[in-house]
Amino acid sequence: MARSFNFTALSGRGPRFWLQAAVVVLAVGNAVALFLYVAPPGGTRNQLVAESEQVRHQILSTRAGATRLRNVANKVQTGTKEAANFESKYFLSKRDAYDAVISEIQRMGAASGVQEREGVFSEEPIEGSDDLSVLNITSNFQGTYDNLMRFLYEADRSPLLLMLDTLQAAPQQHSPQINTSIRFQAIVREEPAAGVTGGQP
Repeated sequence: MARSFNFTALSGRGPRFWLQAAVVVLAVGNAVALFLYVAPPGGTRNQLVAESEQVRHQILSTRAGATRLRNVANKVQTGTKEAANFESKYFLSKRDAYDAVISEIQRMGAASGVQEREGVFSEEPIEGSDDLSVLNITSNFQGTYDNLMRFLYEADRSPLLLMLDTLQAAPQQHSPQINTSIRFQAIVREEPAAGVTGGQP
């Protein structure tokens, strides 16, 4: 059964009661205000400032990390593109490598005035690669010192990537001619057979 509140009984209280009630209410209000000031629900001002600084540093650190990753990704992409361009320009297809190297050596010999003698070719696989090998070209030449220097000049500026591996020179007695054995190396790429791809069937 609901009970009715008797306001008439309260109205009959004296000033002392109301003064005490006011003091209690004021004390409770002050206690609540003090609690909210000392330990607010969201944290003190110093705590909020510290958390804000921490969040700001985390944001700056994250941005710096993202920038570094972006730079690394760009460098990797650039390096991959440059490597592909280098391979396409300087790595010879196995089908055309021998003809290209022989023609270039003949061109350099004609431009420098040396006389080409016999030559020997050999091929070695490159460790760690499935489609690359080294083509070794050992050729003998005869000419003067100036002819030889001109030949090396032409080799250094050849459009092919001819790497000079060894050079042996022996002057002829009573003659300005020099017998020279030069070993060049070139990188050869094995082209996949027609219709063969890197994926699984």
